[in-house]
Amino acid sequence: MLKFLVHDKGKPAINHVVRNAYLVGSDGTAMRADIRFEQGMVVCNKRDAGAAALALQQQVGDCGELTLQTCLLPEREEPYLLNLELVRHRLMVLFNKLEDWMMLDLDPEHPVAKRTEFARKLFIEALCLQTSDPARADRMAHEALVMAIDGTEELALAHAELLLNRRKATGSLPRAPIGCGVALDQNNDRVRGGLAANFDFVRLPTPWRALAPEEGDYRWGVLDSWVEWATKSRFPITAGPIVSFDTAVLPDWIYIWEHDYDTVRDLMYEHCEAIVNRYKGSIQTWVVASGLHVNAHFGFAFEQLLDLTRMATMVVRKAQPNARIIVEITQPFGEYYGQNQRSIPPMMYADLLIQGAINFDAFGLRLLLGQAAPGQYARDLMQVSNLLDQFSVWQRPVAVTVAAPSNPVTELMIASPDPGKPVDANCGHWRKPWSPVVQSHWLEAMLYITLSKPFVESVTWGELVDHENSELPLAGLVSEEHQPKQALRRAAAFRKSLQVAGSKVSPAVGVTDTEA
Repeated sequence: MLKFLVHDKGKPAINHVVRNAYLVGSDGTAMRADIRFEQGMVVCNKRDAGAAALALQQQVGDCGELTLQTCLLPEREEPYLLNLELVRHRLMVLFNKLEDWMMLDLDPEHPVAKRTEFARKLFIEALCLQTSDPARADRMAHEALVMAIDGTEELALAHAELLLNRRKATGSLPRAPIGCGVALDQNNDRVRGGLAANFDFVRLPTPWRALAPEEGDYRWGVLDSWVEWATKSRFPITAGPIVSFDTAVLPDWIYIWEHDYDTVRDLMYEHCEAIVNRYKGSIQTWVVASGLHVNAHFGFAFEQLLDLTRMATMVVRKAQPNARIIVEITQPFGEYYGQNQRSIPPMMYADLLIQGAINFDAFGLRLLLGQAAPGQYARDLMQVSNLLDQFSVWQRPVAVTVAAPSNPVTELMIASPDPGKPVDANCGHWRKPWSPVVQSHWLEAMLYITLSKPFVESVTWGELVDHENSELPLAGLVSEEHQPKQALRRAAAFRKSLQVAGSKVSPAVGVTDTEA
């Protein structure tokens, strides 16, 4: 058992809502555990042996409300001090990244160096006081944590600026780096004009539910219209996912066979074949599978999930040998594995794709943040940068999809998995509660961080225009009334800066300058 003391205004907390809490094992995967708050402590009953780290949503002052984690800790009877363990882990990340990125020789006046030194001193003081004066130690640790998160985010942006300008100077940026998704029913000239003016490619969804609402009865009209426009305009298309277990994508009639793997596999095979054969002359990049590793809606076995992934890639490769094939990983921080042992942790899934010699060209990474839904709780910039770095080991390109809302997503916008239980809409936020300004700064930071990585071939914003059926409500760059948001202008300015030869790309503001 692991126990963590929580303080509120200098006293042991009486009430504390535990959100997005899970344990992480020594291999980096989520562990099964029962986590609750009682008697001023977060109590974690593990179901597996070994050291573990606690991850949970935590308020961190001006940095926002973020999902953070501790270092790996052994079980003991005496409780740990939560804020102290959170800052211990963040300082470890900070020093590790300074070394990994060869930035240990920063000028002492650099914001990263100043914040690092201040956080380190506060941490040491808190460490010395944790037994004699835990309340004061908690306050110091919290202050150190805020400073350490500031430092890591400044470091992530400084490193991104360095690498991005290097990619630009050496001509190694991709030809079409920035794209945007759309909803199929938003096929009007205004939306299409906005796409063509501000982005390098479009991602077209291919929802099985919409294309074949009845088994074998395909309705291609809306997708045909989009493909014809893009082809005529010579606007590159990324399409998919062809295969996904998302309930918003799967047709209702397939659930008849949900316990019959062979039939589901055959139906998915036929669906892949039908859609690729129809559009192989117009679409060159396919997201063939998305989120199969999460296995949230079928009870398929480990081997069957890999078999479906292999089958989908083989069908596309056979029908269109020159196609670019992407396998997309959703919920990349892997919280889901602690609740669903029939799923596959994201990094393990990626490794199995490589080791299994599955014939695909790039990983997709879907990172939607800002909704109280699995995998969408708020994270900071260093966590995103660190996550991306983990994908460098496979020496395979990565196509990233990101999105965040322009206003807080309320409980009325979230579908409750349990109709009798109210939804807790608090998913945290980055820096300040989500707003058009915060969304625009977050978008710019994501563009810097993602495209600075040498192995990232593109970044796609989730969707261009808000609509009621969006996977992440309010995350469009244009409102439902077709008014452009600040984020769209910031994305356009960033894209233009990449195209200006001989100039350097610099962030408009630092992370601490974000205004609500």
